[in-house]
Amino acid sequence: MQTFLPFADFDRSAAALDSVRLGKQRVETLQVMRALTIPGYGWRHHPVVKMWRGHRPALMAYQDAVCDEWERRGHADTCRPKTLVELDVVAADANRYRAGDIVVPPWVGNEAFHRSHRSNLLRKDPVYYAETAADVPPDLPYVWPSATATDRAGITDPGRTA
Repeated sequence: MQTFLPFADFDRSAAALDSVRLGKQRVETLQVMRALTIPGYGWRHHPVVKMWRGHRPALMAYQDAVCDEWERRGHADTCRPKTLVELDVVAADANRYRAGDIVVPPWVGNEAFHRSHRSNLLRKDPVYYAETAADVPPDLPYVWPSATATDRAGITDPGRTA
């Protein structure tokens, strides 16, 4: 499970993803939201869930960007409505984020974090991501934000999992 953020900007990140990964992001974002919301739900100890803990409105804004891009590519989306209805997430969260009213996690904008995502995308599809990830080698480990073993940006040491 992963929420791919090759860039600090959610819309730019969504637009950069290939269609297979973009489609999976809709589902994985819903799963992360459920893990943050529903007691006992699976995945709640996964590093990707930990990195979004305390930032559900920002996660909703990321999902909004992903679903908007999915629809721009001509696909129907079923994940955003499920998140909004099943989890009782306020629909205005994404709008507030875009207006600057939602605080994004402290790791958004950390270049080591975003570079690790570009590198891993490059490894998954070297042809598709050649331009997006031209500035990184294809062998960087994921950088996982965490509440422990962090530097001042909230980033776990590269190569360590949360």
